Amino acid sequence: MKSHFTNSVIKGIAASIPIGGVDLSSLSTLYGADEVKKIIASTGIEQVRVAKEGHCASDLCAAAAEELLAKLEVNPSTIDGIVFVSQTPDYKMPATSVLLQHRLRLPTAAVAFDINYGCSGYVYGLYQASMMIEAGGCERVLVCVGDTSTKLVHPGDRSVRMVFGDGGSATLVEKGESISNFILKTDGSGAESLIIPAGGSRKPYSEETSIPIEAEDGNIRSEETIRMNGMEIMSFVLREIPPMINELLDVTCWKKDEVGTYALHQANKFMLEYLRKKMKLPKHAVPIAVSTVGNTGPASIPLMLSIKQQELFERDRLQKVICCGFGVGLSWAACSVDLSSTLILDPIEL
Repeated sequence: MKSHFTNSVIKGIAASIPIGGVDLSSLSTLYGADEVKKIIASTGIEQVRVAKEGHCASDLCAAAAEELLAKLEVNPSTIDGIVFVSQTPDYKMPATSVLLQHRLRLPTAAVAFDINYGCSGYVYGLYQASMMIEAGGCERVLVCVGDTSTKLVHPGDRSVRMVFGDGGSATLVEKGESISNFILKTDGSGAESLIIPAGGSRKPYSEETSIPIEAEDGNIRSEETIRMNGMEIMSFVLREIPPMINELLDVTCWKKDEVGTYALHQANKFMLEYLRKKMKLPKHAVPIAVSTVGNTGPASIPLMLSIKQQELFERDRLQKVICCGFGVGLSWAACSVDLSSTLILDPIEL
């Protein structure tokens, strides 16, 4: 699906991460020093951030939102929409966006949406906010995107424990003259490539689903924790992302080398560098910021922009930006945006 918007502007972006984390080198006694060194070298991840006990994605997003609104000097009463994108909501019900509406003191007239998406979720959130504004119902929409996915990881599963970290973000989208283009795609036939089999209505939690089992690859997981087929995800990304970005460039009428920043989902260093080389992009055009935070799922794009914002601003690489997320679903989405006038804050530690 393709969409073209002309009346929505990204006013500001903020991101937050837990102050505490796990240094992957400390896992050498559990997984073996050679294995840990190998994973660090390939993923580029040296530390993953882990939310405090009792902290949820909403806490990280709320901290980012409060900081962003304060710096922009925006009164919460002027926000008439909120979108919360996450796979780790506070509760099964009610919607977390509703809780954030109250917590952030948004007016009761504000419309609130939850979107259950992962790695493509930031672009989906921007798309939803843009639609709400372009339709005329809203003038300011707060997009809160984040996950505390470490809560969904079995400690014996090195394939995900040494990759996923927790993070949150807040992006303010408001009415204004700007051009953006979106392409969104879905393929549910690949759903089992990245899935938590138990815990929903299809297969409720039970004593049986909580039993950890050692898989063929030596990793330990239960049906209640993340199960990822890394090779299938990698194959999907390399097959689908380059042509979608080329399609977006055609729609936007941008040349490949005109784009200042390709803000790609921060899965890991190996995947991003492979994508960059496949698309024949210069190294500076594909920033990587995973070393001290890990793969933060839907928050990874705004978090990368937050970490790299000074460098990107100083090098004038924010006027033409392509954001692209991909992963669980399978789902992938990209958009072209202008961030040259966007306030992007340094990451907040919570």
